[in-house]
Amino acid sequence: MSSSDANDKIRMWEDYVEEVRLAHRIPGIAVGMVCGSELAWFKGFGETQLGNRQAPDEYSIFRVASNTKTATATALMMLQESSMLSLDDPLLLYIPEFTSAAGIAGDLEDVTLRRMTAHYSGLTTEHPATDWDAPAFATMQTMLDRIDEVQMVIPPDSAWKYSNMAYGFLGEVISRLSGQPYEQFVEKEILDRLGMMQTVFDMASVVGLHQVIGYSQPAPGSETLRVAPYSELEGMNAAGQMMTNVADLTKWLAHIMRRGDDAGGRLFGDRSRREMLHPAYLDGDWTIGLCVGWRATRSGDRVYHGHGGGIHGFGTQTMFHAPFQTGVIVLTNLWPNAISASLAQTLLDAVIEDWDEMPIAPTDVMHEIPTSDESSKLREFEGVYFTEPGFWMRVTAVSDDELQFSGHEASAYLLHAPATARLISDTTFKVSGNRGAGETLSIQDGEFRLGGFKYTLVGDN
Repeated sequence: MSSSDANDKIRMWEDYVEEVRLAHRIPGIAVGMVCGSELAWFKGFGETQLGNRQAPDEYSIFRVASNTKTATATALMMLQESSMLSLDDPLLLYIPEFTSAAGIAGDLEDVTLRRMTAHYSGLTTEHPATDWDAPAFATMQTMLDRIDEVQMVIPPDSAWKYSNMAYGFLGEVISRLSGQPYEQFVEKEILDRLGMMQTVFDMASVVGLHQVIGYSQPAPGSETLRVAPYSELEGMNAAGQMMTNVADLTKWLAHIMRRGDDAGGRLFGDRSRREMLHPAYLDGDWTIGLCVGWRATRSGDRVYHGHGGGIHGFGTQTMFHAPFQTGVIVLTNLWPNAISASLAQTLLDAVIEDWDEMPIAPTDVMHEIPTSDESSKLREFEGVYFTEPGFWMRVTAVSDDELQFSGHEASAYLLHAPATARLISDTTFKVSGNRGAGETLSIQDGEFRLGGFKYTLVGDN
């Protein structure tokens, strides 16, 4: 490809990203293309803070939320390679306090480290002490003190059920086996060895030149983006506390894409790398696979690996195709947003397939609205519900004993929908499907809590 052709391709990518950013009102986006061990292309779009006219650069620090889980999973692989644990060991072998948890849907011994890394352990999404609204997150000591409130709500291996709490406990396993705080182990054994010197767990370390301000979606009745609140994840740090930039994530993707015959530092051997990226679980049509800390996505005849992340103010995605040694990093300063993952995959497709033109940028997403049962006694619970930091959900009574959760046009990003909730007593329901599966909720005075989020009725269907 000539330099002129390459420049045309780059301008095409840049125009597409900017079109997506404007359509979804994202204040700022940092995008990096990794080839081998190099950051082959970078571009910052928009602003690091509304009104400052400063686009993010490759050193701008974003919270990357659940991308932290890939570091946690890497630490586990390192400990397994050192014969300090086996991923197929039960959690209670390392955290004996877990014997006090409630195995509502199965045997606690079946909650293994591997199942936890792939979100197939059956544990609830959040610890009962978690409050995403405040926001407030419990220390590990509090999580352990209240472990009798922890529940396995669907049988292990029965279905995918995302669990931040599981990763919090995995961080405690790492801490107990290594004899040091989780954050210290990751910094010393992973970040320092890969030269990721700007990746941190403490917000105080990034205040200043390269700090990016995160934003939440507008509150009901408003169209104004809000500066997002900040809270340490405390006992949940292993699930999502990390802060980093495109420059350091380039080193992260280069490491996981690196094969045995490639030059460069390695944290573990090829066998562990293959085990980490091998899907432990596949969905029904084999388009999605859950691996040790990574998610595999089929795109045509290719399989990409990646992980997303969302936390107050920041939505992120890393994605790579190991055979092509090519990866994409997308960091944004708005959450919730529904574009980080789709943008990363679109750019990866465009590079690998050498597209001459980009698709039409996605805009509004239309959600199917269930038909209400007009005779249902549950119609009093119908309506549009909102939860911080900007999720919307429509609740529809479809029978005398079942509610359906569906998306709403105000929010393309779905958290607890689509799903159903079946009446089990008075105002209490049990959820089936999606990340709330197996959990119960009680609707009182137009409010209910699900997975650490408080939903409030804000309008009619």
